[in-house]
Amino acid sequence: APDGDGRVGDDGVPLLYVLNLVRTKHDKEVRRGAVVKAMAVCTRHRFIHIYQAMLMLALENYYRAPTEQTLAELYAAANGMDLSRMPQLSRHETTILRFADDQNMFEERFAALEDERRVVAAAARDGDYDAVGGGGGVGGVGDVGDDAATRRGTVSEAGRVRGAARNKDRRFFDTEIVYSGVKLPIRVPMTVYPEEIGDFSLIQLLTTFGGGGGGSGGGSGGGSGGGLGGHPHLESSGPYTHPIVVLMNALLTQKRVIFLGHGRPAGEVANYVLAAVALGSGGGGVLRGFANRAFPYTNLTNLDTLLAFPGYIAGVTNPAFEEHPEWWDVLCNINTGRIAVSPALAPPPPAAAAARAPGDALRRSLDSVALARSRSLSARDAAKPDRWNNRDGEFVQDLLLAIDRHYGEVAIRAKVEAYVRRFVALVPQLAHADDAATAATGDRERELAFYQARIDGFVASQAFHNALADRQALHAASCVRGIDVAHTVYALRTAANLDVNDVEAIFKRLDEQVVSDEQVTELLAALPQSQGGLQPLAYGFYHPSPAIRLHTVRLFERIERNMAGARYVRSTNFFH
Repeated sequence: APDGDGRVGDDGVPLLYVLNLVRTKHDKEVRRGAVVKAMAVCTRHRFIHIYQAMLMLALENYYRAPTEQTLAELYAAANGMDLSRMPQLSRHETTILRFADDQNMFEERFAALEDERRVVAAAARDGDYDAVGGGGGVGGVGDVGDDAATRRGTVSEAGRVRGAARNKDRRFFDTEIVYSGVKLPIRVPMTVYPEEIGDFSLIQLLTTFGGGGGGSGGGSGGGSGGGLGGHPHLESSGPYTHPIVVLMNALLTQKRVIFLGHGRPAGEVANYVLAAVALGSGGGGVLRGFANRAFPYTNLTNLDTLLAFPGYIAGVTNPAFEEHPEWWDVLCNINTGRIAVSPALAPPPPAAAAARAPGDALRRSLDSVALARSRSLSARDAAKPDRWNNRDGEFVQDLLLAIDRHYGEVAIRAKVEAYVRRFVALVPQLAHADDAATAATGDRERELAFYQARIDGFVASQAFHNALADRQALHAASCVRGIDVAHTVYALRTAANLDVNDVEAIFKRLDEQVVSDEQVTELLAALPQSQGGLQPLAYGFYHPSPAIRLHTVRLFERIERNMAGARYVRSTNFFH
C-alpha cells in the first residue's frame, strides 16, 4: 500500500505472484446451468507461467474430487519440482546469457551440475557410495560414477548424453513436475529480469497500439488526445506524438494507466498489463517499482483500493471504466487499439521547476532553453521532421519494423531497454559525471530541452527514487573500481572523434582495472553478443598507437581465460 507521501515502496516482504485459473462447466441439471470453480498457485517465482499445465490438470481433478487431498497433492507436486541443479547466475551472468548468440553459454556450469546428478542417480541405483566404490575405501563420488558406468557398459552412453547436452538452449533450465502420476516437462527461464512476470508478449502490446490509432481527440498522424490540448508529460512531440510514446511517457511519469478489454478473457488483459510493466521498466531491467503498482486484473469491487495507488497500471474488462475519466489518466482500449488521455488530467503546476532538488544548477540553467522551446514550438513546428521531434517516432518505427521482420521477444525488449537507458542517462541526477560536465553544449543540450517535461514528470515518480538507490547500490557492489564499465563501453561504441589520449586512457584503465574473473564478467555484461560483443574493444588491435594495441592484447588474454569470455573470443571476426 502507498505510504504517507503516496509512494509504493518495494522494500520488506517480496511480492507474491499468483496464477489463477477459472473454469466453467455447463450443466443443465444444476442451479444457473453451470458449475464454476477456480484454483490458484501462489509463488515467489516470477516465471509463474510454468505452473499452467499442472494447474489445469489439478482443476480437472478437483471437479472430480473436490477434497482437501486434491489440493494437498497439488501443493506437494508444485513444491517437489527439483531446482537444486539449476545454476545460480549473478546479474551480470544473466545479462550475458540473455543476449548471447551462443545458446551454450555457461555450458560448463550446467554440465558440472548435470554430471553430479547422474553420479548420484547411478549411486542410488547400485546402492550406497561405499558399496559401489569397490570396497577399497578410496572410492569417492567420481569413482562411483566411473565404476558403475563401466560395469553397465554405459561409458559411451554418458558421452552421448554430454553431446546432446551441448545442443540444449541454456537460457532455460529443464526439469519436471510429477503430478497425479503424470510427468510434466518444465522449462524454467534463466534470463528473467526483475520486472518481468509470466509469459507476456511485448510484441502483442506494440502491434495492438502501434497502428497509429491515437487518442480521443483523433488528431492527424495518430496522436493521442490532440483535441484535449495536450499534456506536457505525455505528448513530447505535441499532438503528433505516437500512441506508443504516449504510453511510455505515462509509465515513466507515473500516470494512472488502464487497459480495457471488454468481452476479452481476464488472462489476455492481464498480459497487456505485464507487458506495460516491462515497457516502462526498460524491458524489465532498467527501472523498478512498476510491478508493485500493477493490477493485472481488477474490477469495480476493488475500485477504492485501485484509486488509492498512485500511478497504478491496471487491467479491466468492465466498460464502465471508460465512462469515468476521473478514475484514470490514460486509457488503452485493447478492442480498438486506441489510447486516450483523460480530460480530467490536470496539467503539471507551473512552479514545478522551482521545486526541483536544491543544488541542481544544471537543470536550472536549462530552464531558459526549455522556455524558449515552449514559446517557439507551435503545432506547425511540431509537424516538421526535425531530428529531435522524430527521435521518438524513429524508436517506434524501429520496433514495428523489427516486429515485421519477425524479431523475437528478447530482441524487441533489448531495443526498449536501450531506449529507456538513454532517457535515464539524460536525467541530471542519474547522468554520468562526464555527461553532466558537457550537458550545456551540443546535442545533449537540445535533447535535454526536448525531454524537459518528461524529465520533470519522471523525477517525481517512485521509479526515479528507486533508480537513485539502485545507482548507489550498483556502484558499491561493482567489482571494477575507479571506472564505470558500462559508460566506458558506451563511449567506445558511440563517441565520435575521440582524442588519441582519451582512447589510450580508456584502454589503460580497462587493462589495469579488469583483472579478476569477476571483473571480466562485469565487462562482458556491458558487451552483449547481440550488439556486437567484443567489437568496440577489438578496434584497439588496429589502432596506430602501440600502447593501445598492447593494452588490447593483454585485455583479450584475460577475457579468453574467462568461461564466457572464451566463447566471446571464438565468436569474433576471423581477422581479430
